[in-house]
Amino acid sequence: MHPKDTPEFYVPENVYIIGTMNDIDRSVDTFDFAMRRRFRFLNIDPKDCSSMLGELKEKTAEANMRMNRLNKAIIEHPELNENYQIGPAYFLELATLSPEQLWQDYLEPLLKEYLRGTVDEDQAIERFHEAYEGVASEN
Repeated sequence: MHPKDTPEFYVPENVYIIGTMNDIDRSVDTFDFAMRRRFRFLNIDPKDCSSMLGELKEKTAEANMRMNRLNKAIIEHPELNENYQIGPAYFLELATLSPEQLWQDYLEPLLKEYLRGTVDEDQAIERFHEAYEGVASEN
């Protein structure tokens, strides 16, 4: 940032730039298109920012494994893809919640929303839960 009286570009103090975009939500297509014409977009995958989970201390490895297993199952689902992956911010809740509470209160409702109206919604949720718990990788 530069003072207002310099010829450099500056952002006024009352302007906030929020740099997130949910490209799954089709209701923002026109806004998305307008933004993409004006700014550079970088795709950030959950693994790119998994270092956030370091805040969990002794729970970091477990959170990483759960996130990676679940995201692998999401990517492999025929009606979803890498854009539906769940990032580490959700898994930071493990600081205060049990893994099952995280699943019930945050992850399962989100995944049900992703799958609403699909033929195998219940079976897919069960497969995602098994991946999250590590059951699917043992078979």
